[in-house]
Amino acid sequence: MPQRLPSSPTRHLARLTAAGAVFCALAATAKEVPLTGPQIRAAISGKYVTDEHHWGHKYFADGRVERLENGRQRSARWSVKGNQLCLLQPEISKDEPICYQVLRDGQKLQYKDDAQFVVYRGLVRPMPKREP
Repeated sequence: MPQRLPSSPTRHLARLTAAGAVFCALAATAKEVPLTGPQIRAAISGKYVTDEHHWGHKYFADGRVERLENGRQRSARWSVKGNQLCLLQPEISKDEPICYQVLRDGQKLQYKDDAQFVVYRGLVRPMPKREP
């Protein structure tokens, strides 16, 4: 039977370093892909996008959005202009929508503004059933 050597701080550090390298390699494989206009429409039309805690947006095919954000129900309109998702939010502007670049990583979407800040990050889910 082979003799097991006692664990040393150097071996422990080597294991942690190797584990960290594997984690970084896995994280690097996660790829956010920018969506085109038609891909944005296909990804959200008739869907529910949510962070599952603070906000959820129901995107209807006719351009309506029902938004629940921090417990407040609000409405909006959505459209696609070029390769951006545009939201017309009446509490911000009645005329000028705010447009976002949309990136996808699996079932996750990120909406980035012109300064490349992530404004929304959520999961695409089926549209919830309406309550009677």
